[in-house]
Amino acid sequence: MKKGKQTKQQILATALNVATATSLNDLTIGGLASIAGMSKSGLFSHFNSKENLQLEVLEYAQTIFIDEVIAPVNSVKPALDRLLFTMDYWLDWYQSQGNSCIFVAASVEFDEQPGAVRDLVKKLLQQWLVYLTGMVEQAINEGAMCGDAEQIVFELYSLYLGSQHMGWVGFEDDQHSRFKTALDSLISRHQQI
Repeated sequence: MKKGKQTKQQILATALNVATATSLNDLTIGGLASIAGMSKSGLFSHFNSKENLQLEVLEYAQTIFIDEVIAPVNSVKPALDRLLFTMDYWLDWYQSQGNSCIFVAASVEFDEQPGAVRDLVKKLLQQWLVYLTGMVEQAINEGAMCGDAEQIVFELYSLYLGSQHMGWVGFEDDQHSRFKTALDSLISRHQQI
């Protein structure tokens, strides 16, 4: 990897940590420059604007998400097993990001802020839901599950969000036991026997 690209990757990793710990909207070139030990002008040359920085952080986070959540299960068969492994990796992603998910946080943060950042967050979340729906549809086609794939994904995503919120208020443990119990119940309701 070329030095410039490596430096940018390090900057993006730091920026993702900052955005996850605080918020994507609070991420500024000046603040990041101070944390990264760089000059503001040096950092600005990599991104040119706060919005570009935010967009690149989201794209960087998406790359990590694919590597940590999607790629490890690509070869798992059957689809129901792949779905269950994906749920585990999804929770691991949340925990590895300091019990936060930049995509969920940014979707709330930018909900009423039209623009490129909001559009990218929405696109990335939609892609994730389409991916999950495809897995559930495949499990249904394989005869392992029955029901409406979009409804099942709605419930899966709701459980994930609920687990995050309940963890924040102290009603979910670090192992996400309530999420796992609810997930087992959801799968059992839709499993073909």
